[in-house]
Amino acid sequence: MAVQEARRGSGSDRDAYEAAHGGGCTCGDCPHGAREGHRRAVAAFLLRRDEFAAGQGLPAAVAHSASASRQWVSEELTQSAEAVAERGRAEG
Repeated sequence: MAVQEARRGSGSDRDAYEAAHGGGCTCGDCPHGAREGHRRAVAAFLLRRDEFAAGQGLPAAVAHSASASRQWVSEELTQSAEAVAERGRAEG
């Protein structure tokens, strides 16, 4: 849960974003629009997956064990995929 909250951001930057676009912005070419936001979320997920596949971004606590690394990566990617899917459903 804390990981998801950290990814979403907090504070004034997040508040400013939500005030301006409310998560459902539909203005012309706005980079915060639903489709563009979903595309960015998918691209970020794929980048994260590729980084993990290259052995980057693993915490030292799990890096020593192949099975612990696989489990950690699996959980991280599952959470990321769920967030992307939820965003896609919410934004249509």
